[in-house]
Amino acid sequence: MPRYRLGPSLRRSKTALCVSLILFTLAALGGCGSSSGSTTQPGTGSGNPFASVVFLGDSLTAGYQNGSLLDSQQPNGFANLVAQQAKFPITLPLIAPPGAPAVLQLISTTFPPVVEQSSGTTTGRDNGDQQATDLAVPGHKLHDLIHRAPTLLPTTDEDIITNLVLGYPVGNTNTQLEEAVALKPSTVFLWIGNNDALVADDAGTPDEMTPLTDFTADYAQLMTMLKGIGAHLVVANIPDVTLLPYLTSATTVINYVASKTGMSASDVGMALGLADGDLVNPHGLDDVESELSSLQVGGSLTPLNDGDVLTAAERVTVQALITSYNQAIQQEVSAAGGTLVDMHAYFETLASGLTIDGQSATAAFLGGLFGLDGIHPTNTGYALLANQFIAATNTAFTLSTGSVDVNAVAKMDPYFGANIKPTGSGMFIPHAAGVRSSELIRGWKGRRIDAARPRNRTDLRAR
Repeated sequence: MPRYRLGPSLRRSKTALCVSLILFTLAALGGCGSSSGSTTQPGTGSGNPFASVVFLGDSLTAGYQNGSLLDSQQPNGFANLVAQQAKFPITLPLIAPPGAPAVLQLISTTFPPVVEQSSGTTTGRDNGDQQATDLAVPGHKLHDLIHRAPTLLPTTDEDIITNLVLGYPVGNTNTQLEEAVALKPSTVFLWIGNNDALVADDAGTPDEMTPLTDFTADYAQLMTMLKGIGAHLVVANIPDVTLLPYLTSATTVINYVASKTGMSASDVGMALGLADGDLVNPHGLDDVESELSSLQVGGSLTPLNDGDVLTAAERVTVQALITSYNQAIQQEVSAAGGTLVDMHAYFETLASGLTIDGQSATAAFLGGLFGLDGIHPTNTGYALLANQFIAATNTAFTLSTGSVDVNAVAKMDPYFGANIKPTGSGMFIPHAAGVRSSELIRGWKGRRIDAARPRNRTDLRAR
């Protein structure tokens, strides 16, 4: 059976297009077996808000974990957990092992941790004969949710994963939004815009974020269309993306380099051009390793590239634009009579740390709340998010849906607490995981942001 591999390179040759056409068919027809991800049944009665439910969004709504959309992980996402607790059916577009792209695995928890991609390639959808009701596509921005549709001849990895989620039935050309309108659901869960902000983390600058005017116009169009189908709207806003373990504090990086070189922390900070409050992305961590290697052959530490670092000042700018995004979201949700789920506030709670099942849980890398790619939650993290949606719908619809038992989830979570037994301190995201997350944030378009970084940070500060 033909297979494919998601990766940073684009395959634009005639052969690649033929393979992609086969994959598109696989996306719709699927592999062996099928599962909806939930076997619970909805309540009855015309007033039931969960008579038919659709989920829209990006990787967070898709149940993406550890760098992959994978059938064994997707049921751990908040969408499926909400459906289980509220007893309504959901159909996940289940992706056969080893996932799309192949899932990341934790090889070693010694410092620094080692993460590698699993071997093999997926055969496509397990349940391509079923209409998905979780329509969220990893990598999609707000504009993509409205406008990006499956294509008969996908030429990018983003096209392929869009087809895997949305490409049923064969030849379907509906975007997420168009499919939701066609399904006429009684309730829509929506969480989009995260990637519009996450690009700042990857690029090391807020300049890559979607302009506020564009974001506002697109969100207004989206909500107008959804309001027109008469569904209940449950909408989450955008968290502070600078809190994610995808980014590493300058202090952690400086201390790491100092331990490797014997230099003082102040000298390392000056040499790398890092200051308190700065955040280093995986590109920067890779450059740091290169500089450490150069020291062994007589080289010296030099300031990191501008795209390697989100400075303290840039972080403030990112946070301010996210606040503006969220003001636009709140205004549109209110005008549509929808329910707002304040994920921005809740992620700040997660960043402060929690005690779960008697163990400390933090937003640090391998801290128990976020998985191996530094962006997407663990099973435990997704359970916490599911409970935020459940609480919001209980209030909005006067329901008494029970919460997910987070302690029980944590006990079985392979990436929580004592289950992973990390050693050392100051953990930060390893190279393989950082590269995977960067590809997702860029939408797997193959564009190398770091290739367009001609100036270093000292050059910028000297202007």
